[in-house]
Amino acid sequence: MPQDVHAIQPFFRNSGRLDLYALESFANEHSEQEFVRLLQVPVLMGNEVLQGELSSRSGDASTFFPTDPSINKRPIQSRPPLMHLIFPFIKQTSTGNPDFFSIGFGENNDFILPDYTVSTVQAGIRRTGANRYLLRNAPSTNPTLINGRSHEKTEVFLHDDDRLTFGRYEFLFLTPSALYYRLKGIELKVRIQNFLDSLGKADHDALKNYAIRHGQEMFEQLIANPSLVGFGLFRGYSLDRASEDIDTTMAFLPDLTFGSEARHMKMLERAIYPLIPPDVADVSTPTLRIGRSESNDIIMPEGSISNQHATIEIPGPGHYRIHDLESTNGTFINDRPTPAQGQDLLDGQRIKLGRFEFLFLFPGSLYFHMTPANIRRP
Repeated sequence: MPQDVHAIQPFFRNSGRLDLYALESFANEHSEQEFVRLLQVPVLMGNEVLQGELSSRSGDASTFFPTDPSINKRPIQSRPPLMHLIFPFIKQTSTGNPDFFSIGFGENNDFILPDYTVSTVQAGIRRTGANRYLLRNAPSTNPTLINGRSHEKTEVFLHDDDRLTFGRYEFLFLTPSALYYRLKGIELKVRIQNFLDSLGKADHDALKNYAIRHGQEMFEQLIANPSLVGFGLFRGYSLDRASEDIDTTMAFLPDLTFGSEARHMKMLERAIYPLIPPDVADVSTPTLRIGRSESNDIIMPEGSISNQHATIEIPGPGHYRIHDLESTNGTFINDRPTPAQGQDLLDGQRIKLGRFEFLFLFPGSLYFHMTPANIRRP
């Protein structure tokens, strides 16, 4: 919760919105630090009204079918048409939960969207003690979307530049720094792709330097998705290939005289593979392919890893599910083989591929994994 909401009060207009032109004027005359100190909290900034077809009224809103729900075909403009709709996460009344913000058509909501495709209570956003924000679904005629997709989980963490769709209205979730540079017309966003090599592996040193220099919040915005992080190596024997074909995977037998656990090796921590959804339009469930072949999204050119070893599906925001592709040496989660139907992944789990063991880490956990405790900052 912001420490001082009085400074921002002169910028408020009706319905809990901020005055765009007053904010722009302040941003142009002040530094980023001063702007962040004024605002203190993220905002929802309007992006655009989606085109589509309206059907008959169902429940408390009209059913809306977007013509093109895919965000890949709708790049964000430098000055979006709905940019004037800026809702900060600041309560205007002293009633109710100070860390919960309701969104909908009804006048009792914190963020009021007076449109016939928006339900009376469309969704809610909850602020955590760590100043993180989670989107919470509410029963609505038109589902609330994150980055063009619905989600099954009760709550989903929000990240900078996430696109939220309420009815036919699309908004951007922006931190104060991101809003500052957008108001000044400066493209600030650094993409995680800038840190990757052709195998899908991140530059460890560059990523660590970014984490130390910019702090946890900016690091999490950069990463956005979980990563596979090298952790250990199983000692054992690689059997000879059954043929001379170099594409054949070598069967690996662990040597149990060294114990059943992987040997933790510091140098393997440099292998970081961010799980970035493929940039493919019209795919309901993005899927990342892992294996030795160059056709994979994440390429691991090691003999104990199969050409097509495993896939990680992303059924919804924050939801990751791994499948083994009948690989020679299998895929294991915390020492147990992956079931035929696949298995959901949880933060901190160990994933064995071939003779290598990786940690599955969400951005916040990766930040703490990479940075020394004495130099961390929020």
